[in-house]
Amino acid sequence: MWAPVLAASAALSLADVLWDTVDYLPFVMLVLAYPAGRRMASLPVALWLFMSVTVAALALAFWHSPDPVNTWLTAVGVQFGASVLPWSVGRYRRLRAEQRDRERHIVAGQARLRERARIARDMHDSLGHELALIALHGGALELARDLTDQQRLAAGEVRACAVRATTRLHEIVQVLGDTDAAGELLPADESIDDLVRRSAAAGLPVRLRHGGPAPAWPPMTAQAAHRVVQESLTNATRHAPGAAVTVTVAQDRIEVVNDAATQDGAGGGSGQGLIGLDERGRLAGGRFSAGPRTGGGWVVTASFPDGARPREDDPPDFELRVSRRQTRRRLRQTAALPVTVGIVLIIALVVVQMLTVRRTGLANSQFDQLRVGQSRAEVERMVPVQALGQTPRVVTAPPRPEGATCEYYRAGTGLGLGAQVFQLCFAGGVLVSKTRWERG
Repeated sequence: MWAPVLAASAALSLADVLWDTVDYLPFVMLVLAYPAGRRMASLPVALWLFMSVTVAALALAFWHSPDPVNTWLTAVGVQFGASVLPWSVGRYRRLRAEQRDRERHIVAGQARLRERARIARDMHDSLGHELALIALHGGALELARDLTDQQRLAAGEVRACAVRATTRLHEIVQVLGDTDAAGELLPADESIDDLVRRSAAAGLPVRLRHGGPAPAWPPMTAQAAHRVVQESLTNATRHAPGAAVTVTVAQDRIEVVNDAATQDGAGGGSGQGLIGLDERGRLAGGRFSAGPRTGGGWVVTASFPDGARPREDDPPDFELRVSRRQTRRRLRQTAALPVTVGIVLIIALVVVQMLTVRRTGLANSQFDQLRVGQSRAEVERMVPVQALGQTPRVVTAPPRPEGATCEYYRAGTGLGLGAQVFQLCFAGGVLVSKTRWERG
């Protein structure tokens, strides 16, 4: 729909070739070109239209104008200023608006994903730990001496169901969202001391050590430290049942170490918990590491250096960066058109003007030295090697001498376009008239 509008805008520049330029035409071209740039999506179509009009202007200039090169350059200049530039501005604003819309959608999608990640992480951290404690209680009950075989079987089933529920929880977490997404949950209600005491009361062989006074961490760092201990105890219960666990709380770090497993555990996990802990530590300004230790067992360490502060929001994710990169590329392509055309047009104007002045420019001093009655041979030694050709448009043409043939030269030898031309008329091999004309 908008391609014909842009074509009409560009085609109006041909009026400078066919007729005297109408003063209001550039304004009409601008009014048509700007909304076309705001609505048209295809850059190749616009380029094709501009190129077609440029070629048509060249053909018409050689067919119709007495000064085809300058006429063509004028038409191209009008098209550039009144059509190409407004179209480029309109397209630029459209691309910027599209980018803002895409970013709003991406940001909204990120917010939804973060909310899903919060739910997943909350389920993983809280429910996972509680299920692990249920399994631990079930295991302790299963070993009680005063139970009947039927009660011991039921206790074993409770423990097995809790382990299976924990596995299913990990699967649900993977569906709801990554646990490595940034979150801002409130700090845990219980301290690390309370968490360790509750786990020990459930039968986990865990002890707590303090490497100095209680750390005065900010809330987000305290929450991250609590989650590290909670997740580590949950993993020790699932993967190394019966192994002794030691939790060390120092001024700037948390360390959870468990011995080698004494019973078969629940098998390999998904790694979601460790990924989430790493992200929590990173967001709190600390560092996280986890892995097997020498001699068997597992060690988890989270360090929070003095002065560590929660990190600001991450830079835009991959999708947002791709969207901005694509928009920047399209904006560069849009800007490249008027810039390239403008540079080429300026260079062409300078080159053509230099060649035209050199071949057809007659200095005012030389024109003044010409005398009516001089022979044509004498005059030709004083004038440029080439005349303008056809009669140029002038404001008021003086009468031409009867039977005379006239030649036209550009007034002056400077690079300015000039508003005057010289007419030299010959009859019988002598100069019979010399006139200065004002261009129309």
